[in-house]
Amino acid sequence: MMGSWIKGDQAARATAMTFHHKLLLAIQLQRDQWYVSELSPYQNDKWPMATYQSIWLQLIFALLVAKHEITLDLNLRCQLPTPEYELLTSLVATCRRRDMFSYPNMLTQHDAAASIALVWVSVEEIKRFGLALYKLCRLCARSEDTNGGTSTDTDAIGARTELLNLADLNFCLPDSDAMWEAAPPSETESGSLRNLTVGQMCRDNRDPEGWISQTSGRLYDDRVRFDWI
Repeated sequence: MMGSWIKGDQAARATAMTFHHKLLLAIQLQRDQWYVSELSPYQNDKWPMATYQSIWLQLIFALLVAKHEITLDLNLRCQLPTPEYELLTSLVATCRRRDMFSYPNMLTQHDAAASIALVWVSVEEIKRFGLALYKLCRLCARSEDTNGGTSTDTDAIGARTELLNLADLNFCLPDSDAMWEAAPPSETESGSLRNLTVGQMCRDNRDPEGWISQTSGRLYDDRVRFDWI
């Protein structure tokens, strides 16, 4: 789908859009299997990362289309059609209610007997997903409403509120790309995470002072509405 759109010719892009709409419909039809509402009881089950990543990819495609159509708001954010923006809102709300942006909660996805390598890969995957979702939120806005105005999310005093803020990201930056992109060890190698970390410095995720959320106090001020990061 992405490749067909990037290819650029009219027929390929029409095919990509048809595929995109079918996938969006499938996501909506299966909403009860991935969406967590405010009224849902607390769920301590495994997070369906593959499903959330699939939804994220559809939103990335919607962003590509929006950029092609050059629909930007005054903050130079791409205006997504209302259905896609509401899908983004639902995805972020679900991740929030599952507390997926918290490092301690990431660890609860595995029992104490899980291997260090498995836990590390899982945590890195969730951290990178969280940051990618944050960036997507920062690049998007809701499209114009039926009255001709631009619909935004606002709080009680009229200030724009973000779907996702740096203050929500209670985890460290991901570890090095060299570790993340390393090829799996062969059968002749030990296969331990230690081999991948030779010469690499892993972050201490246990220290809240190193979490991304700690930067929000320096980079954000509720009294300043300038949209810069």
